[in-house]
Amino acid sequence: MKRRLMMMVVALFMYGATQAQDFKIGFTYLEFIVYSMPEIEGIRSEVKTYEGQLGSNVQAKQTTFQTKYSELQAMAQQPNANQAAVKEKENEVIRLDKELKDYTAQAQQALQAKEATLMNPVYAKVQTAIEEVRKELGYNMILNMRVSASGDGIVLAADDSLNITEQVFAKLGVEMPKQPSPGDAPAETADTGNDK
Repeated sequence: MKRRLMMMVVALFMYGATQAQDFKIGFTYLEFIVYSMPEIEGIRSEVKTYEGQLGSNVQAKQTTFQTKYSELQAMAQQPNANQAAVKEKENEVIRLDKELKDYTAQAQQALQAKEATLMNPVYAKVQTAIEEVRKELGYNMILNMRVSASGDGIVLAADDSLNITEQVFAKLGVEMPKQPSPGDAPAETADTGNDK
């Protein structure tokens, strides 16, 4: 009985070892690829233009608020100020302040939504290329070497032979810039002004 149990344990161990050898994992640098795509320059330009438009609207609302606030201060300092008029102006300033804060928050959300709308097709294109390379090279899984600007990644260390980044660039038809080393900052932090 013990011998049979031992044989089953050995068989299970051998099966697991065989399965592990067949399981092939690679890695790449998702953000490095995405932010090296030719579309990125146009996206940055479009986002910057949109940000400027939203900024102009915020500035206009800020100017209106400042003007009305100055008027309120001047009115309140008059010795014979009509208290009903001062209260009305005060309510207007409070309303304008709320509108300014609300619009600023909405503008930030709109900017993030615009950037996501423009970036999503690029991410999808890169993801498709990664999937195609994964299948062609017989990998079961591809991990991301770096997932944030802080340098945190899913892969902490790996053999360079498992890096499929060059093949993904080739699949996309994009010339690969100098590949980052694990200590380098991600490419997207260079010029976007915000983190992904």
